[in-house]
Amino acid sequence: MSPGPADRGFFYLNRMQELPKNWSEHDNALVREFQFDAYVDGVEFVQRVAELAELVQHHPHITIDYTNVRISLQTHDAGNVVTEKDLEMAAAINKL
Repeated sequence: MSPGPADRGFFYLNRMQELPKNWSEHDNALVREFQFDAYVDGVEFVQRVAELAELVQHHPHITIDYTNVRISLQTHDAGNVVTEKDLEMAAAINKL
């Protein structure tokens, strides 16, 4: 019997020590907030994240609030839990 979505999420969330720096788990998602000096800097960052997301076909939830950008990652196809795809995407976003 294969694990259900909650089991898969639990498996990946037990690997939090492997998470890229500054990411945390919240409501079955990886979350990070980024702070920028100016609104346009945050928008430019979001554009780079969007280009990466299109390249790898893994699209985060993104919220822009003036100079703050919040990114949330979870894999919808796996039942809205954190998977290896999310861990890889978080690491790639950290490199932008």
